[in-house]
Amino acid sequence: MGDKNLTNSFENEIFNTTSELSQDYAELALDSLTSESLLSEIPIVKSLVSFYKITSSIVDRHNVKKILVFLEEFHSKNIDENKLKEFKGKFKENPKHRNQVLETILLLNEKFIDTEKSKILANLFSAHVEDNLTWEEFIKMSFILTNLNPAGYKFLEKYVDKESSIRTKLHESIEGEALLMACGIGTMFDLQFKPTRTAIKLYEYGLKPLKK
Repeated sequence: MGDKNLTNSFENEIFNTTSELSQDYAELALDSLTSESLLSEIPIVKSLVSFYKITSSIVDRHNVKKILVFLEEFHSKNIDENKLKEFKGKFKENPKHRNQVLETILLLNEKFIDTEKSKILANLFSAHVEDNLTWEEFIKMSFILTNLNPAGYKFLEKYVDKESSIRTKLHESIEGEALLMACGIGTMFDLQFKPTRTAIKLYEYGLKPLKK
């Protein structure tokens, strides 16, 4: 199966409001992702398994798992159908942008080590579909997410969410601030750490929805 068939299958699944992806793929054992498994009967799973030519490769199986986790999280958002139709229309009007969107999401998922980032990416993408984030903002946050150490999630919540109950010791806060500053979403102002506007949006649209 070529790249074109994979992107077509991925696109179909994004706009499939009656998706068969209903289980918790984040908890799925990699051993169950094979061409002989019952899961492979689901069209998008079949396409992914075929594309990655899954045999004994843990990396390939993990790539399939991350994409399924992304799709599962995306469909859990209950995006307004009119917004989804409008977004689909943009794909038809601009095939070049359509290819860029689909390929970017697939490539970003491949880069992630943990499935949590695939969930965060799905939340950011749903925010883009619903016009809460521009494409430029989505891209910026996606690349920040790629470089953000998962240990920095709780510090992002601590500094952005006023209702957060997270408390950290001084040495932990220093390390946490360094993690956020290293990927460009934190700065020092008047000797105090401040999250950037991008950090606030990354938390609000990417991480906060995972708490619900």
